[in-house]
Amino acid sequence: MQEYNELEPTNNNQIETQPSQPMVFTDILDGMFSLYGRHFRLFFGIIAVYLVLGFAIDQISAFLSTDDALFATNILVSVFTGICRVVVIILVSAALTYASARIYLGRAITPGDALQQAQHHFWTYFGAVFFWSLAVGGMAVTIIGIPFAIYFGVRWGLYGVPIMIEGSRARNALRRSTELVRGAWLRVFAITLLITVITFMLAFILTAAFDYVLSSVGVPEAEEPTTFLENIRRLFISDVNEIGWSAYTVRSFVQLCITAFIMPIERIGFTLLYFDQRIRKEGFGVARQVTD
Repeated sequence: MQEYNELEPTNNNQIETQPSQPMVFTDILDGMFSLYGRHFRLFFGIIAVYLVLGFAIDQISAFLSTDDALFATNILVSVFTGICRVVVIILVSAALTYASARIYLGRAITPGDALQQAQHHFWTYFGAVFFWSLAVGGMAVTIIGIPFAIYFGVRWGLYGVPIMIEGSRARNALRRSTELVRGAWLRVFAITLLITVITFMLAFILTAAFDYVLSSVGVPEAEEPTTFLENIRRLFISDVNEIGWSAYTVRSFVQLCITAFIMPIERIGFTLLYFDQRIRKEGFGVARQVTD
């Protein structure tokens, strides 16, 4: 395993693009949006994959999940399309992480390069996501375990860049995250929370705005479920049966666009947080400028 090789600069011009001082949250916040704005075409090329595949999966799910189908059939369709969605989300998230790290380091990168690297590291990234989700989700099942879930969720949360840039395996990436977070858990937790809140609020505002616009132009929306059984049914039978195919297609595509638009902001934020912890813990950037 060749850890850290991707982080080695190839010339001195690239070193100058790397911040040499620790970042406060406002620096990370500014970086989240400025990097996204300057490299929008790059990120759009990556999230376009999420839009196309996500829309196709959504339409297939809506077509196969009907009121007339057997309940077991709807369950199978829901499980299959759910797995497909997870695969697409992990692939795109890995590509966004790789692209974010490369542009932070001042390296040239294309959407194709990022997606190729995401494919190469897919199973490692998937393994880290699976273990993180299983461990954190398992702890959060009980009220007593929720504080532990939060603690370890933050402690292991910076696994993405080690996998995509340092070439770490899943377990080593989680350990690498632990090393970087150790001694700075409260700070990492606070920044993680703020990044999550910002992206959630952006998604909420955009969703509410587009819902209002769509409702204003006459695109129907599904009624809120009133019973527990109705909620369960919604898990397996698409709303297309209630609002019609055209309305469902429009609303589904708009929601996918909102999600796709938000995804790079979050990935850039966590990537900057990773590099900030490297600067603070290991002098990354400072030491490199002195020695090269």
